[in-house]
Amino acid sequence: MMPNGPTQVTIKAASAINEAAFGVIYGSISVMAVLMALHPPVENTGRVGLVLVATVVTVALAKAFAELCEQMLATGQELSFADVTTVWHHSRTVLLAANAPAAAFFLAWLGLYSAQLALILAQALALGLLVYFGGHIGWRVRGTVVGVLAGAAVTGALGLLLSGLKLLAH
Repeated sequence: MMPNGPTQVTIKAASAINEAAFGVIYGSISVMAVLMALHPPVENTGRVGLVLVATVVTVALAKAFAELCEQMLATGQELSFADVTTVWHHSRTVLLAANAPAAAFFLAWLGLYSAQLALILAQALALGLLVYFGGHIGWRVRGTVVGVLAGAAVTGALGLLLSGLKLLAH
């Protein structure tokens, strides 16, 4: 029997959530910007699901490439495979943000519900992910229910604002 087994699992899970925060938050804002650009009626939900996935994959690759370039400029050296792997490990968390919203569109494409419901679900899922991470941040910083609520509200509101600004910029 392992001492503190469940505690160690809980610590590992919390650590994984903390490490994923940057990418998931950035990816969620990107997803929300794409969703804001959609105007009902959405005609081809399968295509929208693919566009969401492709957009977030592109964001993850661009983020990784930019980090690699920054490292080469900072060090003046070529990067090793280990360097590339480390950067990708950090960047790939952006991809998590597209899963649920894209799935909402793919399920509509299969005829399980309407395209309008898919759009609403995708928006709610992307915003929900931001609110969840905001609440998690509030708990880590304050350790209170008020901290959770404040973190969730601020992160959700800033996510909406930033995705709106991103939409305007593009």
